[in-house]
Amino acid sequence: MIDDSIRPQLGIIGGLGPLASADFYFKLTRITQAFRDNEHVPAVILSVPQLPDRTEAILAGHDGPLAPLKAAVSTLNALGVACVAMPCNTAHHWYDQLAANSRAEIIHIGDAVVAETRRSLERGRVAVLATQGTLVSGFYQDRMSAAGFELCLPANTEFQACVDSAISLVKAGSIVDAAVETERALDIAQATGADAALLGCTELSVVAASLNDVNGLLVIDSNAALARACLTRLGFGTQEARGLPTVSRPPGHDWPMRGSLAVLA
Repeated sequence: MIDDSIRPQLGIIGGLGPLASADFYFKLTRITQAFRDNEHVPAVILSVPQLPDRTEAILAGHDGPLAPLKAAVSTLNALGVACVAMPCNTAHHWYDQLAANSRAEIIHIGDAVVAETRRSLERGRVAVLATQGTLVSGFYQDRMSAAGFELCLPANTEFQACVDSAISLVKAGSIVDAAVETERALDIAQATGADAALLGCTELSVVAASLNDVNGLLVIDSNAALARACLTRLGFGTQEARGLPTVSRPPGHDWPMRGSLAVLA
């Protein structure tokens, strides 16, 4: 039993990886419309870095991460949370099995990203920077296509090599080098014809604020989108924290846009 005075509303499955979950909680806090401590969402982070590698499991065709993910969801449910967030795109490969065994609603990061993109962009080609496991899982391809966007997945082998390198560098704590690799991937995506790019791995969300030159490319941060979706679902107000937009667009860009859009400061 947990005392109702400290019962969390949001449960976060963290550690996948640790910097990505720290980035998620930071952005959750920064975009909450609050003026004092008790106006923030009561939340609990269950960090489970010991889970098997998600991409390795998907590529090998086994469900090694599923049982511990179910245990994490069950633990958060026992605390009485209303919603669960997983700031790990690749873990959403097992979303259906996890949601089927959860009393609390699990907010799908793909749905959060698509909702944010649709509020900001009417049309265009979206490149997905993600782990190979997320790409094989296909949930972004399905959701983006259903929302009317054209997926741009560069066949250039250097593109995925840069993405994989950036992810590994973040996990190793080398943020500056990871940002350089991410910028290279963004350059390749733009040269391939992408109008927008999704940071579809939460490790890449860690470097979002460190990206110096996106050459007019719309960049969508999956961690920030998930944070905003969680706050909206729980009835908390959100704001555009300076330097922490869900979507960034350089000034003067003339795409057809819809709704409000935060510009990267």
